[in-house]
Amino acid sequence: MDKPALLKRAIMMLLTVLVLAYVIYVICRASFTQVKTITAKESIAYNAISADGFVIHDEKLISYDGAGVISYMVRDGDKVSVNEPVAGIFDSVASAGTKQEAEKLMAKINALTTLQSNSDAITRTPDEIDNIISNSLIKANSGINSGDISSAESCADDILYSINERQLITGRSKDYNDKLAELKQEYKEISAKVSDGKKSKEIIAPSTGYFVSDADGYENLFTVAQLEDIMPDDLTGDKIKPVEVSDKVIGKTVNGVYWYIAFPVSSEDAIKIKNAYSIKLDIPIVSSDKIRAELFSVNQKSKSSDAVIVLRGTFMNSEMASLRKAKISVILNTYDGIQIPKSAVHEREATRTVEDENGTEHKETKVLSGVYVKIGNEVAFREVIPIYSGEDYIISALKVSSDKMFSDDIGVVQIYDEIIVEGANLYDGKIINRTS
Repeated sequence: MDKPALLKRAIMMLLTVLVLAYVIYVICRASFTQVKTITAKESIAYNAISADGFVIHDEKLISYDGAGVISYMVRDGDKVSVNEPVAGIFDSVASAGTKQEAEKLMAKINALTTLQSNSDAITRTPDEIDNIISNSLIKANSGINSGDISSAESCADDILYSINERQLITGRSKDYNDKLAELKQEYKEISAKVSDGKKSKEIIAPSTGYFVSDADGYENLFTVAQLEDIMPDDLTGDKIKPVEVSDKVIGKTVNGVYWYIAFPVSSEDAIKIKNAYSIKLDIPIVSSDKIRAELFSVNQKSKSSDAVIVLRGTFMNSEMASLRKAKISVILNTYDGIQIPKSAVHEREATRTVEDENGTEHKETKVLSGVYVKIGNEVAFREVIPIYSGEDYIISALKVSSDKMFSDDIGVVQIYDEIIVEGANLYDGKIINRTS
């Protein structure tokens, strides 16, 4: 065979090999697809209404008309009884400051004494104490950023107590006898200076309640007796302005078991709140936890008009005692399930065999919503049972009874399933590559 013929034959063979290689590549690519997955995790979603809340308390102002330096004897948010001293009047700043220093020392002595006497009964683990310290640090930082120094100081005391507790249970400190002796000696020396300072008078609480060392001018804008008469117009414009607070006012007591929060809503949202099985409030500046509340009244001129909702609750801390205005979220429903991107949800027709009341079997077909999951290197379809729909995600039920499932053979999506969020031409049994 001549050279041109051999060359032509070689080229033809090479082309054949290339075509076969390409065909094999296409087949493999169709059969072994790369996908991107996310792990199914438990998530909580809320059906909530946002509003501008106005807090109403039963409050009594505390005034002092005289000379001297005021030194508070209780902290904001502390529970006080009627006629209990809440502040002392000193002749100088130095005397007042020394008194406060002595009180802080005694608080440390009492905390260490209590800790040491109960050391054998401590059941918390180091990890639990570390979490408490971490949460206290976050709360202290929040207090500093918001200007609530008293709250930050309280957190500092809690942190010190937790650190000392950790030292005891890990064996780093056997006892605090030496530290207690040092603190007691320091207290003795400072107490001598306190006795030299002249405290001319004590200011007492006018009623039992929670003490707040500030007044904002809204104390008498609405009374508890007026709660059912507040209308949307009353919470806007010139009608909701504070009055000037007298220089004689040194604080107030927040009285009663309940606090109240009023806010305007549309007629549609008023219906939702009235029909809610339970209500919780999300007020981040008060608490990181959701606060339980109950419906007190729905104030509106007609069923189709805007309304004022008044809720009431009993949770109390220094932030709640001082709160007047805040952005709030009124949580009407909580949905606990598996969060799934809507882009990962597909529809698939499924068929099952069922028996009628006569025992006759027949086929039943339904279009199911679900997701494709990766099991090993294979694709499988799992039904979703939506309980909540957000803007770009759904929440699928965590626990599903058999009567809610279309077929046991298909199953429902579960926690830790590898949900495919990117992948082409997905179907049951398809072989895929490792997750990209």
